Amino acid sequence: MDIQEKIKELLTPLFAAYEEQMVPASEGMLKTFRQKGHDNGVPGIVIEELVTFYQVTNGVPCLDSFDFHACNDEIIYEWWGTRELWLAQRDFYTLRWSHNKFCLGDAANVSFSEEHEYQTLLDLLENALREWGGMEKDGNGTS
Repeated sequence: MDIQEKIKELLTPLFAAYEEQMVPASEGMLKTFRQKGHDNGVPGIVIEELVTFYQVTNGVPCLDSFDFHACNDEIIYEWWGTRELWLAQRDFYTLRWSHNKFCLGDAANVSFSEEHEYQTLLDLLENALREWGGMEKDGNGTS
C-alpha cells in the first residue's frame, strides 16, 4: 500500500462520519505550495511529504475538532520565524514540523516527549489518530 492509500485509509472513517468528501488540492495550488516552501527554505523532502498528503485531501476541515490546514492557508507559516510549520490542531493538540521532525504537542510544547516526534508525516498522523482514539461522531467508531 502506498503512502497516499494509507493516508486515505486513515482519514476515510473521519470524513465518512461527517458525510464530507476528501478533495485534493489542485495542481495550481500544489505548485504554489511547493514554490512558497522552496522560497522559505523548507527542506524539499518535507515539502514533498506534505504534497503527498494534499494530493489526497487539501486539509481536514475541522472534523471532530481536527483541523489540518489547507495547503494555501497562510497560517502554516505563522511560526516560520522559529522554523516551524503549523500543520494542524485538534483541541489543545498541535501538529507541526520542527527541527526536522513531525511533532505532536501543544501551544507551549513543540512535542510532548521524544515519543511524540516522528520522521514522517504519515507516522505522525497514525500515532495522533491512535492517541485520540475513535474520532467519529460518537467517539466510539460509529456515527
